[in-house]
Amino acid sequence: MTEKKKEIPFLCLRMKELREEYKCSLDDMVKKIQNYEGTLLKKSSLSRVENGKTGEKTLKEYAIRYCKAFCMSDKQIEQFLRGEKTVVVDTSAILKNIQLIDELNEEYDKVIIPKVVVNELNRIKDSKSSLCKKAWEVLRGISYGDKIVSMEYTGTNKNIKNDEKIIFIANEASKKYHTKVDIITDDIDYSVYLKNNENISALHLGEYIATKQPIRDTGRLDNIKDFFADTYDSLEKIGKDEVNAYMSDGNTLIISTVRATSKPMNQRKEKIRWLISLGGDVNKRDNARRYFPPLSHAIQVKDYEMFGFLLVECRANPNVGSKNPYGGEKLRQKNEGNMPLMIASWHGMTEFVKLLCKDERTSLNQQDANGFSALMKACMNGYFRGDKDISKVLIDSGADTKIVDMNGKSYIDWMNEYRKNGPMLKDYGKSKRYNANRQSMYFNK
Repeated sequence: MTEKKKEIPFLCLRMKELREEYKCSLDDMVKKIQNYEGTLLKKSSLSRVENGKTGEKTLKEYAIRYCKAFCMSDKQIEQFLRGEKTVVVDTSAILKNIQLIDELNEEYDKVIIPKVVVNELNRIKDSKSSLCKKAWEVLRGISYGDKIVSMEYTGTNKNIKNDEKIIFIANEASKKYHTKVDIITDDIDYSVYLKNNENISALHLGEYIATKQPIRDTGRLDNIKDFFADTYDSLEKIGKDEVNAYMSDGNTLIISTVRATSKPMNQRKEKIRWLISLGGDVNKRDNARRYFPPLSHAIQVKDYEMFGFLLVECRANPNVGSKNPYGGEKLRQKNEGNMPLMIASWHGMTEFVKLLCKDERTSLNQQDANGFSALMKACMNGYFRGDKDISKVLIDSGADTKIVDMNGKSYIDWMNEYRKNGPMLKDYGKSKRYNANRQSMYFNK
């Protein structure tokens, strides 16, 4: 099958998906294009195009009209029009957003992970760098298969930079799969190497994230992310789509504000109030690491005041857990369903647990994908005695002591497991191999 024959149904599908994403019927779409262009248009014309009953030239013309009617930028239109393509990831992008491979796997026909990138991730993982944990999580999350494949650099010059090796691999992938190739990067150097290369293009991570959402770019969001003040009246108001959009690191503006612990608390609170007033979703999960909502991020950064602000004043839902949007094959690995109460119990954060238990909305007995409840998670790490007896707080608040996990283990069994082998939560960097082996006994059965 030639590329042209494949491109027509691809664009037809993309046009229909775009229209439906914005909840537009064909009649609505006719009105939208007419309002944008100031010209008359027949519904039957759109129907013919979406059903592949026109030529390639006409199809592309209408696809562009669809895009412009939704105010898409030139870069977004270019992305929209592409046919089947392959993507190559570089180290900078994947470390900025460690769930990037999952998202690329949904969109591209082939996701190439260069061996030089894997080698670099391994080097970072074994270093004392602040990125070592991120690198470890990326490597752990890669699932090679028909779509996600590894490619080695086979060129003769072994002394060139990794960027040049990745470009060589992208060219080889283009020849092998007979497609154009994007290199997703958070680096600007690639554009210098790729001048006049029709088959390979560099796509900056921020631009890619923008094409996945109804926003023009993430640049303005980055400016808002970095701005903190006592009042936000001077800032230009942004729409609901932008308020809730993901930035290049996979966080929303609200989550980024929660994590900005170096900024004054009053400015962070006022910023979140401002974002909520513009339609910000205080429960929207990140798309960066564990798919956590803002409440869980407040626990992660150990910010009790921010946590209380989100829960009490902002009325954040205490029962929003982590949720992988890319399918069930990584369910256990990503520990899906991990709720704020479970996270606080796991880390022994007694005051967070008490505040959650006081909130009548909190589900005390919810279980994650492994069947673990908050009570079990507290016991796994020894928080059932002394001044950090979280098990008592949970049981006194009504936690069910009869619940068992996927392997039939109760909270008492997990107490005994702790007494025998110590806490499940180990300081990262100490006995990583032991932790991986031990967790696999319970998490991956």
